[in-house]
Amino acid sequence: MPDQRQAWCVVAGMAMTLGILFGSTLSSFGVFTMPLMQAFAASNEQVANIPSFFMLSMTLAMPVGGWLLDRLGPRLVMVTGATLASAGYFLAALSQDIGSLAMWVAISGVGIGISTYVPAIAVVLRWVALPRQGLAVGLVLSGGSLGAICFPPFLTWVMEQHQWHGAMKLISAMMLLIVVPVLLWLARLPQQTAIGEQGMRAVELAGAPLAAALRLPGFWFWVGMQILLTFSVLGIFINVVPYLIHTGYTPAQAAGVFSVTSICALIGHFVFGFLSTRWDARGILLVVNIAGVIGILALLSVSAGWVGYVAITVFALGWGATFNLVNQFSPMLMARMVGERHFGALLGIGSLIAGVGSAFSPWLVGYLLDVTQSYAPALLLCAACTVLALPLIGLLPGRTDTVKVTDMHCGRGERG
Repeated sequence: MPDQRQAWCVVAGMAMTLGILFGSTLSSFGVFTMPLMQAFAASNEQVANIPSFFMLSMTLAMPVGGWLLDRLGPRLVMVTGATLASAGYFLAALSQDIGSLAMWVAISGVGIGISTYVPAIAVVLRWVALPRQGLAVGLVLSGGSLGAICFPPFLTWVMEQHQWHGAMKLISAMMLLIVVPVLLWLARLPQQTAIGEQGMRAVELAGAPLAAALRLPGFWFWVGMQILLTFSVLGIFINVVPYLIHTGYTPAQAAGVFSVTSICALIGHFVFGFLSTRWDARGILLVVNIAGVIGILALLSVSAGWVGYVAITVFALGWGATFNLVNQFSPMLMARMVGERHFGALLGIGSLIAGVGSAFSPWLVGYLLDVTQSYAPALLLCAACTVLALPLIGLLPGRTDTVKVTDMHCGRGERG
């Protein structure tokens, strides 16, 4: 068994990595929207292309990062990715037009893709003992939530003092001077991954062959769920700050509301992480996404006065506390179906397909805004995507389906 004290140090390092890399990029595009529109006289659609291209390049890079991880090890792959992300943001800060900026941010997305979600989860699952893996994944993702809490208001303040390009240069410096050293220290695999006799048996039952796993209906239900939920989350995530500004909030107030939802997300990781030891991950996802729909609909009611405060509260609790739980529990559902033999590759492939399918969410939302001059159609579209994901979640194997999955040689999947 790997040293569990070292294992939790690795978990902390991966959480810090996701906090800075996701917090300063994906979580903060919303606060750049208005400054970039003003600086380049750009439309909503043009600015929305930036996170779309970023998301597309990031997801295209994920399976490549997983493939390289198996061959080169996590340190070289993740350090290279973080360095590339830093270079991309530095060059984006020097851009003279919106097209060049979008290109450099997309290149940064490649670096983010090979240095964050897939390799971080794969490393943590190698280090942490099986009974605590769900909690460990939640802690890693909580790093991203902390980044989403801290970076939007912080970068809003930086832009007020040093404009948008100063904020991007600062992001680049943090990636290079903080993330890269952390990864050089902690991005490594344990020398021994077997956990006693039972662990060795689990390694031997490594899972279905890659081609057979790709033919499992459950794999494609999983991909469909990811496409719909990621599409919905991105549509809200990128546009909640400009939407609140549109309804009358100041940029600082809107960033503050966004931070509150991120605090709720952080709490959600811990609360539902502990509940997952008693409740099935599939059931949790069904319940929390129903709550998410209620939160999105509440966002439509945001206005001045006490009604607006109530709507913000419902949104923060219903959507904010639940929107990122799919990333916490979907790896567990994937492992339940396919086991460990090709878990990294399948998680990367599934994330790639889902990411490509959902990467157009910011663009479509921006297009709807330009055409309708209203946020209501875009918000309703995001709510509808979440509703459509519910039956796909219900079709995924639950904890009571473990015998069936075990018969398919899915290894450690029976532990969920």
